Amino acid sequence: MTLHPRAAWLLRVLLILIPMLALLPFGRLVADWVAFVRIVEVPLPQLPPRGFDWVRWQDRDGEIEAVFVDPRGTAYREGLREGATLFQLDYQQYFSSEDVKRVIARSSGSTIAYEVTQDDEERIFDIAITRYPTFLYPLSGSLWVASGWGYALVTFLHGLALLIAVPLAMRSRRALSSSILIGAALVWVGGTLIRFLIVTIAGPPELASPALGVAFEALTLISLAGWLLFPALLLRHILFDTASVRQSTRRWRLAMYVPPIVLGVAMIVATVRGSLGPIPPVALTTPILFYVCVYVAAATGLMLLAPIIRIAFDAGQPAPGWSRAGSAVVFLLATVGALFVYGALPALAGENDAAAGGIIVLLQLFSVAPVSLVSLASLRYGRFSYVLTRGFTYAAALGLIFFAFVGGLAAVDALSPSEGPRNIVLLGIWVIVLLILVERLARPVRNVFGDRFRTDRERARQQLNRFGDRVRTILDAERLTHESVLVIGEALDARSAVLFLRAGMGTSTEHWVNATYKPESPYFTRVELADIWSQLQEEDKVWSVNTELNESTLPESDTAILRNFGVALAVPVSSGRGEPVGVLVLGRKARRRAVYNLEDVEMLKALCGQLAVASERLGLIEREKALVRESAEAQLAALRAQINPHFLFNALNTIAALIQEKPDEAEDTVQQLAGLFRYVLQTGSRTFVPLSEELRLVRQYLRIEQARFADKMTVEEAWDESLNDVSVPAFVVQTLVENAVKHGIERKRGGGTIRLSSRRREDGSVEITVADTGVGIPALFADTSGAVSGAAENKTTPAFFGIGLRNVADRLEQLYGRTDLLDMTSDPDHGTVVRLVLPAETPIT
Repeated sequence: MTLHPRAAWLLRVLLILIPMLALLPFGRLVADWVAFVRIVEVPLPQLPPRGFDWVRWQDRDGEIEAVFVDPRGTAYREGLREGATLFQLDYQQYFSSEDVKRVIARSSGSTIAYEVTQDDEERIFDIAITRYPTFLYPLSGSLWVASGWGYALVTFLHGLALLIAVPLAMRSRRALSSSILIGAALVWVGGTLIRFLIVTIAGPPELASPALGVAFEALTLISLAGWLLFPALLLRHILFDTASVRQSTRRWRLAMYVPPIVLGVAMIVATVRGSLGPIPPVALTTPILFYVCVYVAAATGLMLLAPIIRIAFDAGQPAPGWSRAGSAVVFLLATVGALFVYGALPALAGENDAAAGGIIVLLQLFSVAPVSLVSLASLRYGRFSYVLTRGFTYAAALGLIFFAFVGGLAAVDALSPSEGPRNIVLLGIWVIVLLILVERLARPVRNVFGDRFRTDRERARQQLNRFGDRVRTILDAERLTHESVLVIGEALDARSAVLFLRAGMGTSTEHWVNATYKPESPYFTRVELADIWSQLQEEDKVWSVNTELNESTLPESDTAILRNFGVALAVPVSSGRGEPVGVLVLGRKARRRAVYNLEDVEMLKALCGQLAVASERLGLIEREKALVRESAEAQLAALRAQINPHFLFNALNTIAALIQEKPDEAEDTVQQLAGLFRYVLQTGSRTFVPLSEELRLVRQYLRIEQARFADKMTVEEAWDESLNDVSVPAFVVQTLVENAVKHGIERKRGGGTIRLSSRRREDGSVEITVADTGVGIPALFADTSGAVSGAAENKTTPAFFGIGLRNVADRLEQLYGRTDLLDMTSDPDHGTVVRLVLPAETPIT
């Protein structure tokens, strides 16, 4: 969008008229002096700096009375007090306070004899006349205190604003302009505050120290530079931070710097030399105030006219969030202030200099108000609530400490009026007490203030921190994505949000998972993410529609996609140690005029870092599961390999022995052996099989062993038929039965019995029991609690376990994540009982 030609010409005309109007009082001042010179036809002398005796003289009932004597000034030090009436000045009688002020103003650096009536006595005081502190007004006690607090408050607020704006300045042209503007205003009010404190503490600077006097005047010029600069920067901030105006008024922008340059040069010369010809520095106060008011009125007026003259803002950059009501109020006050300064202020200064000084202080403080007004558009993207809360908290704490210390000093003086070591000791004790109180009360007071003045962002921070602590307990990628986007959307009051995460990283099943919060059209989906993911992944930086928050340099095509889908913020899910594993996409905030700021971005980056770690951890878990499956399959293959040679050797020997004597039984054994190995081959790589299939394998195995042992081994079965479909780890029951035969029955003279049973327990698990009446296991004879259960608690494998039992125990732990599923008891009289528990919960697969 380009600026309309008429609007462009209007702005060019304004850029000429505004500087001319701002210099009107200065031009009138110069013109008056030039006209006076022409009339009297005598060159005007170079005047000395304006003198000041730190007394406000006023006409009362035909007398010249001291209505205010500054306690820091030279007159007070010599003994002059309020209420004294002036009779003669340097032995010359005066009848008007204005005449007295003129004499004093021309006497800087000299000492004048004051003949006064004080306390009904005629007294003479020799008072040194010092240089007047430019732009400060020690004309009444209330005015001095009020102006000091005003400068302190405005300095404090501008300091906070600068702390908020500076972190944004590297990202945004508008934020950089705001930072410079706030800095210029801070130079003015901060420098004036320092000068105020110097006078308050040391009195007239040149009397305290010549070096201090020089530093004071230098600080005056530095402060003045800030005061003259910020109105021009304010106008520039309004006009030239927009592309269309920059293009249309490129050759005209220098015109607006003419007034601050002219007034600045005049003030420097007047301050250094004492006066600019016949013009003292104080006489330049009115032209400077008028210039400031005119520029502030022009800036706020253009803010109001921006929609009318259709100023086009930078592409993709939303218009600054100016308050039209605030702009209107400031424009009105600035206009009234300019008219007052131009017309009424000179007359008021002649009648009541204290009232004129108060109005000048108000105008000085008011003139920096638009800085906050126009900078708020950038400041709201910074750590606004954080800086304000901390700033006011520390200011309140320091204020309390200061007043407590001053109160302690007053109490020490009251208790011990005389000066001496006793007062020093009391003061030291009071300082120690204060330090103890601060140390004891700092945390409780901070907590009380934090609870009472907690902002929405503080609550959001706490909510996100609590969720961040819970992230590590979520072991499912889809659940992690869903809960994360829900918490983020609610905590930050987003209109919509989408979270994309890579699940199963490092595995063959790696894929995208995503979840949405209050989705709204147009929907940002995986299709749009695929278009920009490669660039987002490469940059690994936050993208924002607002330049104050934007860290990314995405191509315009990718930026256009994000804008077209209403994205306000895109935060990569990254731990900072590698490539992003996802991205969080947020729409604008639900509340009108609410925006994301640096606090939100920092909270989101911290949480996204935790999500990245959680996602990587889930990937490791997936890989571990894959390894568990591969390990279980390897152990299953080992069991098969163990079964094949063992059975083949024993079965063939049995068959060979039966062929001659019992050929039918030999034939049956061959069929059982063939069925067993057929089952092994058919089971393949299955980890789990139905219990009925496992029992068929067990029975085939026992038939072969019974053929070998003949009548020495009997088998008793008590199976619950309702459990036939229960899934059991393949070959586990067969391995337990084989262990009972090999280490129990085979070693007992006379053989024994194998008892097999199953049942459903109250907790839903299935218990399979394999008992034998063999020789038992000596390692378990002295252990009534079960060696396997005790070893499970210590996460160790019993020493008597062979390869088969060790494989069974390891597979159960890998498949179910538990070590208490196998229990063994044994004694020499009754043999060994093995109980296998199959949990009701789903095994790890």
